[in-house]
Amino acid sequence: MAALETLLERFGTPMATLARSMLRDGSEAQDVVEEALMRAHEGGPGFRGERGVRTWILRITANLCRDRLRRRRFNAGSLDGPAPIDHVELRFDPVEGWDEAMDQEVLARRLDAAIVKLPDDQREAVILRHRLGLSYEDMSDTLGVPLGTIKSRLARALEALRTELKEWNA
Repeated sequence: MAALETLLERFGTPMATLARSMLRDGSEAQDVVEEALMRAHEGGPGFRGERGVRTWILRITANLCRDRLRRRRFNAGSLDGPAPIDHVELRFDPVEGWDEAMDQEVLARRLDAAIVKLPDDQREAVILRHRLGLSYEDMSDTLGVPLGTIKSRLARALEALRTELKEWNA
């Protein structure tokens, strides 16, 4: 129960927002959130963590919403009435890029973890260049090493980061 409560506290609001926006029905959205929590709880041992818990639980929520939308009976209505596609339950207006934004957050955490693994000299080069925005010359002055050494450290660091994060590079 504690695990479910934690999931609900951390992700309940975005799950409900997603379900309501897809289903356009508050009651049905609440049912989907509850079902998604149960599925996440049951599927927890198989969670690989590739994209983060938030992305995973929102993907479960979205899939359950899509299942419900597919199961809804299509009501064509009369020829004189509004077109069926105008029916509010048949429309879906996603927030563009919601999944990508979450993936960016996960990628940022993974990038930080990968930077920590770098040797000290390479980590310094990455931090000075890409976090602090120093020029190669300023980096050379700051670290007291030749310009060529700065460039080679940075090149080795970037290659190591590409290798570490290759799954995101595809």
